[in-house]
Amino acid sequence: MLHPSWIEIPVHDLTRALTFYRAVFALTDTPITDEYPPARIAVLLASDKNIRAPGVSLVHSPAHPPGSSGAQVNFHLGDHATLEAAIRQAVAHGGQMQAEVVDLGDGTRYGTLLDSEGNLIALSSYEDPPDGKE
Repeated sequence: MLHPSWIEIPVHDLTRALTFYRAVFALTDTPITDEYPPARIAVLLASDKNIRAPGVSLVHSPAHPPGSSGAQVNFHLGDHATLEAAIRQAVAHGGQMQAEVVDLGDGTRYGTLLDSEGNLIALSSYEDPPDGKE
């Protein structure tokens, strides 16, 4: 069965990227490791293989340059207010919206942006539609 186990987001500047991701996702516990030279890694979310929840890290390494043409990671944020707050933080910390947030009509809102390092990411939210229909 296919399921992601770890997502590595490449960065040019680990400090700048860590500031961006901490602000957007309200993270506080983000350990940094230098155990795999020349890479430096900041763990944003540890994986939990028991429930198949992937881990997420920022990786500063010459072998992994950031860019907008690679895989896109979609981060689900919960409700629409949380999505709006995260987008404000993203823009305030060097992110650039690539498209306006769209309402998909089923209770989902979705927007794409470049993070502080130039990686294309997506942010989404979900709330039950007011009429109760999906």
